[in-house]
Order: sequence, then C-alpha cells, then structure tokens
Amino acid sequence: MKRLLLTLMVMGCTYALIAQTEPPKEESPFASAEAQSVTDVIIPYLSIASGTVVLDAVIDETGKVQKVEVRRDIVSITEPAVNAVKEWQFSPATFEGKAIASRVPVAVNVRPRLYYVDQVPLPALIPQTDAAIQAEFQSADVIRAVFPYHPVNNDSDAVTVVLEVALNSAGKVEKVKVLSDVPPATAEAVAVVGDWRFMPATLNGHAVPSKIILVFVFRAPFSSYP
Repeated sequence: MKRLLLTLMVMGCTYALIAQTEPPKEESPFASAEAQSVTDVIIPYLSIASGTVVLDAVIDETGKVQKVEVRRDIVSITEPAVNAVKEWQFSPATFEGKAIASRVPVAVNVRPRLYYVDQVPLPALIPQTDAAIQAEFQSADVIRAVFPYHPVNNDSDAVTVVLEVALNSAGKVEKVKVLSDVPPATAEAVAVVGDWRFMPATLNGHAVPSKIILVFVFRAPFSSYP
C-alpha cells in the first residue's frame, strides 16, 4: 500500500512538472480584422495572366474597407481584384478590446491554364506610401507562394476559393477558415497553404498574430477546351 501511494505521489509530481514546463498558449492584446462576407474575383475571360496580386485592404474602426492599396500588380488581374475587395465586409481589428484601424493583406492567385505548375513567381513589392510606412500596424507579407493542383474532373471555366488564414506572431499558419467553398477546388487550395511562407505582421514594431486572405482562382486548362 505504501509503495502504491509513493508511486502515485511520484506520478503526480511528474505531471505537475510537465504542466509547469509546457509553453503558455500565445495570447496577444491585438486581434486582427476578420472577413464577414466576400465575393468572387472575376478575371476577364480572355486574360492569359497568371500569378499573385497582393493587396492591402485598409479597414477602419467600423470594419469598413476605406481603400485598397496595391502591393504587387499584374495587368488584367489587379483591377477586378481591387473592385471585389472593396465590396467585402469585415469586423474591425481590436487592441485591448478597443476597435482600431488596421490592414488585411489579400493575395489573389490565378493559376496558369495548365494542369501542372510550379512555385508562384513573386516580383518585388510596390513601395508603400509614407502613410502606410508610418502606420502603427504593418500587415503580414507573402514570401513564398505555391499554386494548388487543378482539381481532377473539374473543367468549369472559372471557380474561386477564398480562405482566411490565421498566422501566429512567427508568421506560421495556425488555422485555415474557408470563406468561399467550391468543392473539389477548396480541398486543393487548403492542402497547399502549408507550403506558403509569410513574414509576420507587426504592431508598434512588435510581431503579432494576424490574418491574411488567400484567393485562388481556378480556370480550366487549355487542354480541356474542345
């Protein structure tokens, strides 16, 4: 009996020690703005452009999109992407429970009309405005992007999947939320998010958790046309 009690006491101390040494879950006084509703990005039918357009949606204290700043531009993709994001609705970011203005990065990805494609080329970003540089909150940035596979048995002319990706203060993906679901393309988009890499957002120079929206536009490969 004494031996059993001694064993239980040792096990209890061991579990207590493990609990004390586990790293605390990340908590931040900053909470990123979140998308409430989104619409598709409609790419012109005759467009042959592909790649990633990067935008910053400037969100005010009420969650309204005040303006959309272009960080990476691709002719025939940028304009419809900006027009779509202007119509999106958000809940505002908060700091210590108070609503604040912030930015939400949006990466709009248009696949080439091919079945198999490689890593997305990422040309240099367009320099920010002075106001953006001086802003307290700097949004996360995409530093590596990968195209998803084209869904098998899906030859629709174009479908759009929209994901909201939660990043921690190290820029690592923690959670993926589907905002616009188009099976089976959604599964391909979600599967590739783990291959992306991000520079974390900062608030007053300190890295903070944030969110980024990834839009994937799937267009039917050329070989699927009659």
